[in-house]
Amino acid sequence: MTRRLFGIGNPDRGDDAAGIAVAQAVVGWESEVRNTGSPDMIESWFPYDEVVIVDAMSSGAPPGQVHVFDGRRDVIPSGAFTSTHSFGPAEIVALAGVLDRMPSTLTLYGIEIGHTEFGEPMSAAVQSAVTALAEELRRA
Repeated sequence: MTRRLFGIGNPDRGDDAAGIAVAQAVVGWESEVRNTGSPDMIESWFPYDEVVIVDAMSSGAPPGQVHVFDGRRDVIPSGAFTSTHSFGPAEIVALAGVLDRMPSTLTLYGIEIGHTEFGEPMSAAVQSAVTALAEELRRA
């Protein structure tokens, strides 16, 4: 099985770096770091069987909480994946569905953020979630 991991975020904006940090920490997967989501992700995830997208999320849950969505079955909450991204995970998954370009397995992980101030480091709660998720993906 071929696997591709996309880490989305901004490494200069505190907790928004969560997706990138996971992608950089996972060994054994083909990983791609992106500052924004975009429709070209749909083409770049082929010919991979399993695709994972990790991004920061803000739904009101405590910072560091990890949300998991099955991209083939779940409704992805577009309002929760808020950031400066031009095209977020919810829109990418919706477009892939319309174009019939879904991989066999598509999983989205949203790591709940606390702060995204420019130049600030990642919070301890989010760093802990990044470490745990990266370890989980390494073992998968």
